[in-house]
Amino acid sequence: MGLENSKYQTKLNFLSRVKPDMNFTSLFEELPNILFFAKDVNGVIVSVNKLFAQHCGFESEEQLIGLCDNDIFAPELAEQYKQDDQTLIKYGRTKKNIVELFPNYLGDPTWFLTSKIPLLDSSDNIIGLCGTCQSLDDSSHFIRPYLALSDALEYIKHNYHTKILIEDLASIAHLSVRQFERRFKETFKTTSHQYIIKLRIMKSCKMLLNENMTIADIAINTGFYDQSAYTKSFKKYIGKTPTQYQKEHK
Repeated sequence: MGLENSKYQTKLNFLSRVKPDMNFTSLFEELPNILFFAKDVNGVIVSVNKLFAQHCGFESEEQLIGLCDNDIFAPELAEQYKQDDQTLIKYGRTKKNIVELFPNYLGDPTWFLTSKIPLLDSSDNIIGLCGTCQSLDDSSHFIRPYLALSDALEYIKHNYHTKILIEDLASIAHLSVRQFERRFKETFKTTSHQYIIKLRIMKSCKMLLNENMTIADIAINTGFYDQSAYTKSFKKYIGKTPTQYQKEHK
């Protein structure tokens, strides 16, 4: 009972500080096919809806209160979500319809549309964020451009460790290079080159934790030219060097 009371108090303390006219609590209701979450500035979960809890493999919403992404997701994904949240909190920019991977508790990757907004107190200070996730499978309006690029995405998924030419991706999608670049950026809010680099980084995170490989070997096996290029990109996206990440999570 003491732990449960502490969780409820955490939630109440946070909600009491939210600016009154920010009626985000209405999102707590069970919306069809919508996952809802709210976090404080430290990334601690303060509220979710039932669908979010179920997607993550929990029986109730309250079980997630007080947890962080590192307690729920694989390290490479948790790090990605953490970096994204910190950027939003730092600059206070709303993010709408960002396409990203959000695997369920079985580890099955699913593409979701994620939107996030900063949460403010009565003095307009950012005290956290909240957001929604909707599976692309449930969003016919957004899935059309995604499906047009799905073959190219599959190619990237299976060949991320090799040299990938944008001309080949455009050909797979039956588009010109210019059309492909524009449609990719419109759909995923990033370039195909950045997408590939980010995927390589995410794949390398697992190798850093689970495989007996040197950092130089990991760099080559994930498609980077050398260890220096890999370390530079890793630090850009993760905020620390591969060695620092390895020591922190092992």
